[in-house]
Amino acid sequence: MGLLLGTLIFLIIGAAGALSAPFWAKSQVDLVRVLCAVGTFCCWMSWALIYMAQMNPLLLPTRSIKAE
Repeated sequence: MGLLLGTLIFLIIGAAGALSAPFWAKSQVDLVRVLCAVGTFCCWMSWALIYMAQMNPLLLPTRSIKAE
């Protein structure tokens, strides 16, 4: 899954949460929409940073062979 596809998935999840806010939050719908947007952005940012960090790792894995 690429970075653009993951971003699209997070956009769909965020839009679904923001658009469904009036159904499960009768009062303060605007606050719930903002919370959905901020929560989705924070989750996306965390996912994107971890995804990009794995593209070019700073430390390469090393294999240690123990003598018997």
